[in-house]
Parts: sequence; structure tokens; C-alpha cells
Amino acid sequence: MKTVGYLEGTNSEVLTQLFLGGHETIPLSNGWDGHGKNITHLSKADNIDVVIGYLHKFIPVTPAYSMTDMLTAVKVNKIPIIFIVPKDLQESAKKHVEETGVDYKFADPAELGDVIMKTLK
Repeated sequence: MKTVGYLEGTNSEVLTQLFLGGHETIPLSNGWDGHGKNITHLSKADNIDVVIGYLHKFIPVTPAYSMTDMLTAVKVNKIPIIFIVPKDLQESAKKHVEETGVDYKFADPAELGDVIMKTLK
């Protein structure tokens, strides 16, 4: 069984598909939506195999922190991220995530389930 951490707004049908496929799903928070465990507090003990969420959920609202700051625990713990971004916007989204140094993929909302399953293999 693999564990998927997800941010608020992730499609519940995809989360159900993961559950029925034998995977655990754990809600994560970006620090202001209060959805689950704060993503900045992730550790190896959480056993998360991949993090998923819409790109805008990873952009801090406070100018005191950067996206790189928010994703430090993910980077240190070598957890890949799947950013949900519509296919036609993925090229322009690259400039926002390349500087973070995290292992990432983009997934169009319609292809999210397939991208997650390939990542978990």
C-alpha cells in the first residue's frame, strides 16, 4: 500500500479511486486552509509516497515565505509532487516550480488518476 498526501480541492473521485486501489490518502494543509497536516511538517515517519494538489495551493499568501520554503520538507524527504495544472497552462507553470528543486510532474485534472498510478508504481 502506498500513501498519497493531498491538498484541499483534490478531486474526491480520484481519492476514492486511490482508496479502492488499496492506497491510503492523507489530507495536507498549506498552512492557511486548515485541511490536514501542515505540509511544512512532513517527515519520513509520515510514509508519504507522493503529494498532489492544485498548483495555487502551494503558493504562500505571505510574502515572507516562498514556494521553495513551503516545499522544503517535501524536498528533504524526497517526496515527489504532482501539481494539478490544466494541460494548456503547464508550460507557463514551469517557471513557478523549477526553482523549488523538488521532484515534480504536472497532471491535467482529467488525467490525474493515471499520473498518480504511474508515479506510485
